[in-house]
Amino acid sequence: MNKAAASNVVVSLDTSVSVGRKSYKLADLIAHTAKQYDTLYLLQEEQLGLYKSIGEALLQIRALFGQNDRAFGEWIGKTDLGSMSRQDRTDAMFVAANWTKVQKLNKGGKLDSLGVSAIRKRVKAADQPKAAAAGNTAKGKVKAQPKADAKPEAMTEAELAKQVFDQIQTFGLDFKTFAMALADLRKAS
Repeated sequence: MNKAAASNVVVSLDTSVSVGRKSYKLADLIAHTAKQYDTLYLLQEEQLGLYKSIGEALLQIRALFGQNDRAFGEWIGKTDLGSMSRQDRTDAMFVAANWTKVQKLNKGGKLDSLGVSAIRKRVKAADQPKAAAAGNTAKGKVKAQPKADAKPEAMTEAELAKQVFDQIQTFGLDFKTFAMALADLRKAS
C-alpha cells in the first residue's frame, strides 16, 4: 500500500476501519470490497461487447468517408467522439470487424480481462498460418532449430513497401507522417 493510502486507513482494536471520513466494521469493509470486485469482474465481461458496439458504429460512420481515413479522423475529432483516442477507435473497429474470430478466441472468457490491443494481437497471431513441418519430423525425431546467427530471408524493396503500405492502412496511419519519419531516420544514419 502506498503512503497516501496508508495514511488514510486507520484500524482500531474494536475491528472498525476508517477510510478517509468513512468508518466500517471490518466485516462490512470486506463485503464492500467484494462487491467492488464483483462489479469490476462484470464490467470486464461486458467490455468486449461494448467495444464491438462502438466499433460497429464507427465502421458505419467511417463508410461515409470512403477510403479517406484522414477526413474521417478529422471529422470524428470535432464530435463528442473526439475524446476517444485514434488507437481506441481502430481497436474498436478491429473488434467489430473481426467479431467472429474474437468470439472463437474468447471461449471460456479467456480474453475478458485483456485490453483490446492485446486481443488484437492474439487475433492477428491466430490468423498467421502455422509453419509447415520441415524435414523428417517422424516419431522421436526432433526438427533441427535454425542457428542463432541465421539471417532472415531477404525481402525486396517492393515487398517491404507493400508490407508497410498494408500496416499503414490497417492502423489508419498517415502516409506523409510516415514518409517524414523515414526520411529523418535515413538522415540520422
